[in-house]
Amino acid sequence: MPFPKARTIVKTVAPACPGSRLVRLPRWKKVGLLALVNLVLFAVTGVIGEVGFRLFWNPKYYIHCDQWAVGSGITAAGRKYWPNSTYQIESSEFRVTFRTNAQGYRARPEPSETGRPYRIAFVGDSFTEGMQVDYDKTFCALIERGLAGSVPGRAVVCENYGVAATDLFEYWHRITHDVLRPAPPDALVLCIFPGNDLTGELPDGGFDADGRPQREYYKEPGWVKHISTWLNLKSKFAFYVQQRVVIAWRRMVRTPYQAPWQWWANPDVTARAADVPVIRRSRALFQAIAAECRQRGTKLCILVVGPVAPYYCAKDGKSPLGQIVADWHIDVPVMDIAIVAQATPMPGLLVFPRDGHLNELGHAFVAVGAIPPLRTALSLSGADKVSGAG
Repeated sequence: MPFPKARTIVKTVAPACPGSRLVRLPRWKKVGLLALVNLVLFAVTGVIGEVGFRLFWNPKYYIHCDQWAVGSGITAAGRKYWPNSTYQIESSEFRVTFRTNAQGYRARPEPSETGRPYRIAFVGDSFTEGMQVDYDKTFCALIERGLAGSVPGRAVVCENYGVAATDLFEYWHRITHDVLRPAPPDALVLCIFPGNDLTGELPDGGFDADGRPQREYYKEPGWVKHISTWLNLKSKFAFYVQQRVVIAWRRMVRTPYQAPWQWWANPDVTARAADVPVIRRSRALFQAIAAECRQRGTKLCILVVGPVAPYYCAKDGKSPLGQIVADWHIDVPVMDIAIVAQATPMPGLLVFPRDGHLNELGHAFVAVGAIPPLRTALSLSGADKVSGAG
């Protein structure tokens, strides 16, 4: 009887799937691999985002710096730029090279006069800084040329202490830490743009129990602030992301504005709301700045720049802000160019349509309007002239 044939059983082993090797990896290698993958994805996303934003995104303006060593310029004087640096400001409306001096403020294109010049410090925000136009087209430079020869035997030098996105609270710290020290200027022109300078919420920690502004408030920046500033100045994509984060954060933490709407345009409203914190602290800042200048022997003037808005106009032929300062018993001359600019047939011609800051014509308008009253306020002599203001 034949025996049945023996069956040969062949076992096949399925090839190991790629994931099985990953499962057998030690935990520390898994973590490292995951971090590497995410780092690569982050880098690729950043490169694609940067290329896309450089090609297709056009903000009001973008500031970048070509030098490698740059960071946050904040000091006890408040926000400003990295010292001795060159920035490029790009926009669809302008393209300007912006240089800073050793203190972190906008530098003159040539050294200031040596010897013993008559120094006038202009303190303000972006309207004073004028980053949208070349330095010699700013009203600060135009006023300097217009006042040339006004002080016998001395050159007139106008120093630009304007910093964008700052307000009256930071002006106080800038004045006490940088402008008046170590050598106070002969005169200080406090340049006020009411739409920005008088609408912020002034911090509780910036004032003492008696309501006087503290001298020390701003701290030196840490490495996180330096890195974020560096990314801002190097990457358009990072600039956009940081902008969105800041806007979202401000919306979340924003507190209701307690002062009457546009109080700085109406002296009667300001008087009725004198005890509102924003108004009370604004008054304290003006008074403290006036007292500090008086103590240091520096003449103080207030220059209101604009145009601001249609509702900011003369009241009984007087400057609204000038009347408010007088009501606060601050004996300082106020030169209000904003109401004059607003009264022109087309005030919009004085500013960039999209950016909103003064254009070359606007800076020339401010300079021409400011020189005569400034000459009177500072007891200067000579004929008015503004070279290059046409």
